[in-house]
Amino acid sequence: MIIRCVLIGLSVGMAACETVPATMDPALFASQIAQVAEAPNPAAADAELSALLDQTDLTLEQRADALHLRSERRLEARFDLPGALADYDAFAALAPEDPRVASIERRKVFAASEIDSAQRRLAQLQNLSDWFDDKVLMGDMDAAAARYRSAGLTPKAEQFELLQTRGYFCAVGTEAVHRFGDRPDYVADAFWCADEEPNQTADLNTDPSDS
Repeated sequence: MIIRCVLIGLSVGMAACETVPATMDPALFASQIAQVAEAPNPAAADAELSALLDQTDLTLEQRADALHLRSERRLEARFDLPGALADYDAFAALAPEDPRVASIERRKVFAASEIDSAQRRLAQLQNLSDWFDDKVLMGDMDAAAARYRSAGLTPKAEQFELLQTRGYFCAVGTEAVHRFGDRPDYVADAFWCADEEPNQTADLNTDPSDS
């Protein structure tokens, strides 16, 4: 009877150990955060932080740090500001005692103002390049990419880099990114990926004659 109880206890203990999630090594987390903080491309930084936040082994402190960095990178680059607002709120909820919370309200006001200005501009006629930037600010990369593709115009270098990082371009294909005039060096032989068809319902309140 005693042996049976011991075996049951060991079995329960082992099961409990198996259900305790491992946490990310602090040194590894710090290394990844430092690398993302220095990344010059906001789309790449955003993707890396999103992948990090998808992991289930982050401690609450690590998750809060990742959320804060993503919100800061988004605000700094004017990249998906609605997402930045959500990140600020999630960070404050996870770490209400963190000293960085004190500056969040001011940053949220600035982000909300930028969003409001972008929405006003999007409601008017814009050239394609400015429209693209405002759609990126609003976190709508799919519509931004679809409009450039349907217009047949070449994105500017910074815009091209964002689209390339997000996987809209391929090395082979039938629909070249650059179609008219002298081809910029940064475009090389890029093609729109075959599975990224233009969004026929995208907002077309732009003037494609001025890219």
